[in-house]
Amino acid sequence: MTNGYDLEVTAAVAEAVPIPVIASGGCGSADNIPDALTKGKVAAALAASIFHYGTTTVKAVKDYLREKGLLIR
Repeated sequence: MTNGYDLEVTAAVAEAVPIPVIASGGCGSADNIPDALTKGKVAAALAASIFHYGTTTVKAVKDYLREKGLLIR
């Protein structure tokens, strides 16, 4: 729906399981990703639609996350 990740659900899952969790579904902009990694407590966030539809680029998102002080690969 590109309205952002379901942070409540992702956080609950991340807290309930002993393995890394990846947020998937909902990313509408790079602005959604920091909240997934912090409030959603996930290890990674999938953001395919914003790249497939040309909303932004991988480089732009990586630069944005670095500016926010988040660890990226």
